[in-house]
Amino acid sequence: MFRKFLLVSFSILISLLICEFLLRLFLPQNVGGYFMRQDERGLWILKNNYKYYDRFNGETYIYRTGNFNNRKTHEYSHKNEKIYLLGDSFTFGYRLNDKDTYVSKLQNLFPKYYFINLASPNWGLSDYTKYIESYCEVFETKKVIIFLNTDDIGRVYYSNQYWLKNGEIIPGMQGKFNAWYVKYYDYPAIKIFLNNSHLIRFVAYKLVNFSRKRIDLMGERIDKESLKNDIILYPQKILKNKNEVDQLIKKSELIIQRLKEKADTCDLDLYFIYSGWVNFKAKEKNFNKLNPNVYFFKKAQNIFNSLNVKFFDNSFNPEMREVNLNRHKYIIEYDHHPNELGADKIFNVVKDNVKIILNY
Repeated sequence: MFRKFLLVSFSILISLLICEFLLRLFLPQNVGGYFMRQDERGLWILKNNYKYYDRFNGETYIYRTGNFNNRKTHEYSHKNEKIYLLGDSFTFGYRLNDKDTYVSKLQNLFPKYYFINLASPNWGLSDYTKYIESYCEVFETKKVIIFLNTDDIGRVYYSNQYWLKNGEIIPGMQGKFNAWYVKYYDYPAIKIFLNNSHLIRFVAYKLVNFSRKRIDLMGERIDKESLKNDIILYPQKILKNKNEVDQLIKKSELIIQRLKEKADTCDLDLYFIYSGWVNFKAKEKNFNKLNPNVYFFKKAQNIFNSLNVKFFDNSFNPEMREVNLNRHKYIIEYDHHPNELGADKIFNVVKDNVKIILNY
């Protein structure tokens, strides 16, 4: 009986080891967790020197990060001048492989420079400002390009990085989020397996997703049906009246002013680019009247001019007209992010802006 028990135990162990080997070889898991982390201020930034597998719609997208909390699509060269890029998931290249991101295409077009892509999914105006405040003193070169996107102002509404109080901006703190597996780190044996075993990660991930039946993006739990039907609660679906919208715009203006002041302190040359992915200025568009992004982009040029900040607005760029007319052709299915065609459109629009900036 004891020999039989040993034989069965040995067989199970061998089977588990084979599964572990096959997973490492053919379906590696993210044993180190998500590709982002929260710093001491609660800001989500990319982990350094990490490799992450994002599997969606039957595809696998690989993200690699470098030494600068950046997404790395090219090897770093010390001889190249650094250009710092900030943005959200579009600039990061979410659910795109390296060669298909528009930052990678910019790198190929301007090989004398090294574009440090600091962009992180879910970032908005508050996050760009917090990053500059927190890290600009270690920047080695002066040029910083911020790629605005379609909900950067809306995300100010959700963010706790800054508060508007008595007409002034008060620094806040983003709450800490712990992934589902962190609570098990109190048990060293379990922690070792979670951080090293691809098999345990695979089983745990499947169980968690099965129980929730949701897409897990940086701690957000979004029903798949909600994603398909576009019923995610953007600010314009929460804000109650125009006064609340005006307060959000005022807060955003003051955050930009704070960002400019910090950039000046760190002797940075600050530039903003909007690709025009959604033309908020188009008169024929019937936008929600409480969409804060509409109001912001209509006055954005005046805001940046008043601060002596160069802003490139591509809302009426002909390249983007097709995107605005036929968006589904340029986005990932069941996902609002640009596909390869969409990223290429953004590249073709912003490359001339970047060229001008590099020649300043």
